[in-house]
Amino acid sequence: MRRPFVAALALVGILVCLAVFWGFGRSRLPRPSASSGRATVEFLDVGQGDAILIRSPEGKSALVDAGPSRRVVDQLRERGVRSLDLVVVSHHHIDHYGGMGEVIRAFRPRVFLDADSPHVTPSYLALLRRVEEEGITAIRAGPKARKIDLGSVRLTVLPQVPSDRSDENNNSIGIRVEFGQFSALLTGDSEKAERRWWIKNAPSLCADVDVLKLAHHGSRNGTDPAWLELTRPRLAVASMGRGNDFGHPHPETLALLRSFGIPLKRTDEDGSVQVRTDGRAWSPGGREWADRSDPPLRDDRLK
Repeated sequence: MRRPFVAALALVGILVCLAVFWGFGRSRLPRPSASSGRATVEFLDVGQGDAILIRSPEGKSALVDAGPSRRVVDQLRERGVRSLDLVVVSHHHIDHYGGMGEVIRAFRPRVFLDADSPHVTPSYLALLRRVEEEGITAIRAGPKARKIDLGSVRLTVLPQVPSDRSDENNNSIGIRVEFGQFSALLTGDSEKAERRWWIKNAPSLCADVDVLKLAHHGSRNGTDPAWLELTRPRLAVASMGRGNDFGHPHPETLALLRSFGIPLKRTDEDGSVQVRTDGRAWSPGGREWADRSDPPLRDDRLK
């Protein structure tokens, strides 16, 4: 009698192990309810640069870009951040990765994601050496979209555009952030050529977002009518320094947003901009927005 019992017990153990392995290996699109907590996407005021902190209800966190200096470390600590699950360098310009070395030293993130770009400087190579020395898992954006689940928040990394050796801005990583029916789109400093490639090759990953981070700090080359017609944002956010030498945001961008009726939050005037969402409604700066009347994106549209 003992042998069949032992065999049955062993079989149950194998099935449990397989179930655990299958659960880790599969990618599921979370469907949170209003009772499941709130996610936040916060555009930090780091001066003339980008740094976006994403947090899930489960306490998972990601940092997309790290501004031009270690200033971002203090801001993360002020917000109670003790660890980071993922850090991203959208492209290899120092106003996006200048503070990342100190972020890695302070928070030891689990995963480092960057763009597959030919533009490499000595300071960027030093950052990559630090990633290696700290034993952090390093991954790169590739020609196919990839999904990263941050608890119940999903990050979809847009397919990497073929390398542009003449303009590093066009090597930027694009990320769609989703929590329930809420979505935000982050595309580094992408200029018209890169955005046009995404419009042609990955339109469903860019379409119909609630919040759009304006590419290239509100520059005239970071936004155009075709991009706004596809993304249809209900709010635009731009990160830039006060009185910056580049004139960001450019008047052409401001006029374009007005013509589309899209409100703008900007870090040089509003400070850090935090968007909170329960997966249905969302609110930046105290204003609450209901979810779109359109149905939420289906899983097959994200592939």
